[in-house]
Amino acid sequence: MAEEDNAPNENTEAVEPTEVEQLEKQLDELQDRYLRVQAELANIQKRNLKERQDAAKYRSQNLATELLPVIDNIERALEIEVEDEKAVNFKKGVEMVYNLMIEALKNEKIEAINPINEVFDPNFHMSIQVQDAEEGQEPDTVINVVQKGYKLEDRILRPAMVIVAQ
Repeated sequence: MAEEDNAPNENTEAVEPTEVEQLEKQLDELQDRYLRVQAELANIQKRNLKERQDAAKYRSQNLATELLPVIDNIERALEIEVEDEKAVNFKKGVEMVYNLMIEALKNEKIEAINPINEVFDPNFHMSIQVQDAEEGQEPDTVINVVQKGYKLEDRILRPAMVIVAQ
């Protein structure tokens, strides 16, 4: 009978390592899944933080884009020559408003791109015309700015429309 007592024990021992191996395998899979979920959560948090930082950094982009045509029109109005005293005073008032708007844009880190005599850069400039270079002008140089461009931090709101020397 001693042999019979040993036989069931061997079968039990043979079955137990298989169950233990299955449980260890399940544990490994669950730990792997847990680590993947943790990494995915960390990536989501990083992406969310970056999106919030970008949203804060570029929060004034839409307003600035809407105001650029207004600024263009004010600049055109300021180019008009006036002689009448009332018109001169009115122009001074418009100039004060313009200066306040430009200062507000600067406070929001919005800068004008006015690339006169700079090398043409398609990242910041839009060439609308090409002219032959005059004496002393380098080819691919901006010789005239038709419309100023604007950038917010490192993002272009509107490229400068320029005439380039050929």
